[in-house]
Amino acid sequence: MNAMRTMRSWLGVAILGTLVGFASAQSPVKAPAAPAKPAVDPERPVAYVHGNIAITMDEFGKYLMDRGGAEKLELFVNKRMIEMAADARKITVTKAELEAKLAEDLKGIGATQDDFLKILLPKYNKSLYEWMEDVVKPGLLLAKMTASDVKVSDEDLKIQFEREFGEKREIQMMMWPLTEANKVAGIRAKMMTSDEEFDTVARSQANPSLASSAGKVKPISKHLPGDDKTIELMAFKLKEGEVSEVMKTPQGLVCIKLKKIIPSDPKRTFETEKARLYPAAFEERLNSMIGMTFSKIREKAAPQLLYTGPSDWKTLPPAVGTTTSITNPGSGGSPTVLADPSVRPASNK
Repeated sequence: MNAMRTMRSWLGVAILGTLVGFASAQSPVKAPAAPAKPAVDPERPVAYVHGNIAITMDEFGKYLMDRGGAEKLELFVNKRMIEMAADARKITVTKAELEAKLAEDLKGIGATQDDFLKILLPKYNKSLYEWMEDVVKPGLLLAKMTASDVKVSDEDLKIQFEREFGEKREIQMMMWPLTEANKVAGIRAKMMTSDEEFDTVARSQANPSLASSAGKVKPISKHLPGDDKTIELMAFKLKEGEVSEVMKTPQGLVCIKLKKIIPSDPKRTFETEKARLYPAAFEERLNSMIGMTFSKIREKAAPQLLYTGPSDWKTLPPAVGTTTSITNPGSGGSPTVLADPSVRPASNK
């Protein structure tokens, strides 16, 4: 995976963040008089026991709802609002379009399918089905609903021109998790002793993509996509051979070394490249407007989140100083003891 491109705000992830967390901004609203007719028969069997006793979809649905459904309700309601808005405009997406969009997203961040399945999906705790249905599909529907409102200016095109043909910086990058803040000063000091030492340390870092290239990434330009400009600003501030201080970024702690300043391409002019730059400028403007489209959909739909999970076992009852033995099925019958932590065993003396 190309590490520098991973710095970009991936559209799918941005949409996932947009889709969750709106409930706190909603005012309480009176519930509708009658629920809509269910789309699926709640009595449909999902399993049988004892030959002919059905376990129904309604039973199974309640089981799943009580075990995490409240946490996913916002995401589900948002997804349904987007689908309803798309239906009203007769906008649809096909399976082939979803697969093409995923391939485009992976190419955009320099990730292979293997990277996606083994690194990105586990990172966001999602299955492939969840990613396609809850991230890619809503994102593509929102993009289609937004496209007609996009207007690309000359300023947008000039930003694309400078990004592609302007001055660039060739850097090496070290990245640490935020939890390792107490270690980085010593590692940075070691890296600064020589180019060879920097390479050695960079090859041992935790990020596998950066480690495989000794921290070398694609040369970076000005106007990188994404809100965080920490790395970009530092890269254009350093002189060749200088090593930055350790910087805090959304991805973790980062230290960079400026290897080379790459001058702008003198053979390219804005006027000759303008038409070719339009698709990239359009896509970037589109991505920046998707959040506004969703906000309008949410405002019109006025969502009401009613389900908060089961009422039982939200907290444990107060400890009363008693000891209860519970047999652990996986321990061969040996009891697991739950006790008030203030109760101490008697001395053997």
